[in-house]
Amino acid sequence: MKKRALMALPKLTATDEMKQIAASDLPRKEKTTYGYVREVCEYYAYLRCITQDGILKVAFFLPEYLRLNGSNPAYEVYLDKEKRQFITYNSLTQKWCESKLDRLDWKRLYWYAKTSWVSEEDMTAVQTYLGSNKKAVDAILQFQRDVRDEQLEQRHRRETDPWDKDMEQVPELPKDWSRWVDKVAIRQNYIYYHYKKGGAKTGYCTYCEKEVPIKVHPHHNQQGRCSCCRHPVVFKAYGRAGYMQTEKHFAYLIQRCKDGFVVREFQADRTYRKESLPNSKLYCQEIRRTIYDRERKPRTYYWGLYKQRNMRWISGRPCSYGWYGSDDGRVYGKTLPTLEQQELRCTGLVNWIRKQKSVDPEKYLAVLERIPQMEQISKANLPKLTKECFSSCGTVSELIKNHSAGSLIKALGLDSRRFQRLRLHNGGCDLLRWLQYEKGTGREIPDNVLLWMCQQNISPRDVQFIADRMSMVQVYNYVRRQMPSFRRNSHEVLRTWEDYLSMAKKLHMDVYDEIVYRTRKLRRRHDDLVLKCQEKDIELQAEEMEEKFPHVNAICQEIKAKYEYADADYMVMVPSGILDIITEGRALHHCAGSSDRYWDRIERRESFVMFLRKTADPFHAYYTLEVEPDGTVRQKRTEYDRQKKDIEQATEFLQKWQRVITARLTESDKALAAESRILREKEFIQLKKDRVIIHTGHLAGRLLADVLMADLMENTDSIQSPALAAAA
Repeated sequence: MKKRALMALPKLTATDEMKQIAASDLPRKEKTTYGYVREVCEYYAYLRCITQDGILKVAFFLPEYLRLNGSNPAYEVYLDKEKRQFITYNSLTQKWCESKLDRLDWKRLYWYAKTSWVSEEDMTAVQTYLGSNKKAVDAILQFQRDVRDEQLEQRHRRETDPWDKDMEQVPELPKDWSRWVDKVAIRQNYIYYHYKKGGAKTGYCTYCEKEVPIKVHPHHNQQGRCSCCRHPVVFKAYGRAGYMQTEKHFAYLIQRCKDGFVVREFQADRTYRKESLPNSKLYCQEIRRTIYDRERKPRTYYWGLYKQRNMRWISGRPCSYGWYGSDDGRVYGKTLPTLEQQELRCTGLVNWIRKQKSVDPEKYLAVLERIPQMEQISKANLPKLTKECFSSCGTVSELIKNHSAGSLIKALGLDSRRFQRLRLHNGGCDLLRWLQYEKGTGREIPDNVLLWMCQQNISPRDVQFIADRMSMVQVYNYVRRQMPSFRRNSHEVLRTWEDYLSMAKKLHMDVYDEIVYRTRKLRRRHDDLVLKCQEKDIELQAEEMEEKFPHVNAICQEIKAKYEYADADYMVMVPSGILDIITEGRALHHCAGSSDRYWDRIERRESFVMFLRKTADPFHAYYTLEVEPDGTVRQKRTEYDRQKKDIEQATEFLQKWQRVITARLTESDKALAAESRILREKEFIQLKKDRVIIHTGHLAGRLLADVLMADLMENTDSIQSPALAAAA
């Protein structure tokens, strides 16, 4: 629609009749059912129209201007029925817009009016032009809405037409599909029987679909087998059975299509109703389709609500090797032989389907894309490693040393003898990692030691700190001897051992002397060194820490302005550097200044050490905080890792502090916080798995993970941030 041509159409002005009606239709006050008083009038607008050159021009006049003897319209609406277009000229602002009538700037007063005024002649003209029997305003608004819907549909079709073209190549379902789903995909079956004293002799098997003899004394919900088909069944007494729905089972159909092949995913179940027993109704809904081209590149679609408008096939994300959960189900077998010869050749998928009761073909192909050697692993009689290709795909991929090697042995970085040991013990990632380590070091490790290490979930990385001084057999024997003192927790032994050697090195002890690194009573010697480290000169210790962690001081200075805050009662202070933190640890008798763990976290910006003080006494040590970059408080501890009765008041201040600093956080801070949160959750999981117990102080006997989780104080405002959620 050309605006210049529209402006050339005859001008419509207010008639005397319209002015007279508007002058008599004065706003009046009216009380609503809710007790509010509002002003209302009969007409909120007055209309005139004209049709010329295929264009319908409608002028809208506001009553307050008509009462002042105004003649010009407030809005001029132009409609083109043939081209399905409309546009509005706002005379008040002298600007064009494409808003519908209900989006124009009408004064609130006039929405309480009953209707608009239009002459009979003009009403007929509007209805005739638009082919509608609605009132003028309603007809115009309906036309505008229809045009908008058509425009929206056109925009949607630009996106959906390629999808629909893809869906056209999906073949029809096999003729026996419904029966296969009922008999194979859904694995729950029942025998319905009529209760009789002494036990029913016959019942109806839902799998056989006939009366069968019952050779046991059945009870309602008792598990058994059908005497005819031998399928597992659950006995159901007619008198006690009612509405019931089986579990939802996944079912898969793989078919050839124009581009390659399509994997179709279904969900199926049966519903039984009391009035129709033993008959059931089958429900089978297709929920997902993935088309693979000749290079096995996937295009995935799911059945869902599109743009809040209609249910249809929508483009989605292909299955990833890292997807959690299980969508395993039965796969329709009649289409597989021909696919195995062509499209699925060299995938091993069909062979895998034959071996497993239930599979997810899409997940299999995603894992195969990441680990091309999976077919070889499966055929090499390594069932545990094969399963770990699905559950720990990333780990298996990292353990494959040479992805381009044709031989599986070379790909795994082993030799023939070690590969046979891997097969002999049905090894997974843990054993493979140890065999690779053995080959890399050239130091033979007995099978019993390897298997014990795997059983204890100990990796070569866990013993790297001592591997240059002791063989794995010696490590194995030493850890086992120390375990009784650590509640038989091997990981706790290793952590304490590594911490002990770290402190011994700080105290200039010869950590390569067997008497030192192989101390008989590890726990006692570790506790002794903790005391010695605390007694060491603070400044000397600070200098050593500055050499080992050169960025901590600068980080502390950098974050001061961002995290410091005070009110009338409390304040959060950021230490100036390492020396302040060590001094704080000494004053409160905790490990914040003596453990490398906290320095390392500050260095990596995983968490920071801060001080909680009373505003009235800012130089007196009160509480030490471990804080993540978004303000999440991991720990808040005072003397000897305790918490006093006033911790609740301090917690209220810390919540206030979190709200304040949330506004100061940058996107970089939020990204660091997301990483910190993931690391913290992993640490908690490992501590809980290892059942690490606190052995000293008022918390002795409690699980360390439980104490840390109870002390955790997350900054919920920051977690709700979209940027942080996306990074997480």
